[in-house]
Amino acid sequence: MVPLMSESLERRLGLFEHFKLRLHLLVCHWCARYFKQIRFLRRLVRLRTAMPAEDNPTRVALSFDARERIAKSLRQSAVEIASLNKL
Repeated sequence: MVPLMSESLERRLGLFEHFKLRLHLLVCHWCARYFKQIRFLRRLVRLRTAMPAEDNPTRVALSFDARERIAKSLRQSAVEIASLNKL
């Protein structure tokens, strides 16, 4: 059900999908709670990214070198994970 919850935040669900999700949320307290949390986080992120930089004192821009180091580390981690999955 979690993938359907995530998809509902990204696209308009079909009638059957919408009904299936709503019915499940009526009977499953844990999923209803989780769905409420991810909707809240999504709204929070959208508000934060919509704020201009001058109104957002906590927004920090990374240097080009820092972004490159992070990207390199992520690529290396992805390769390591892929090689572990092949085992």
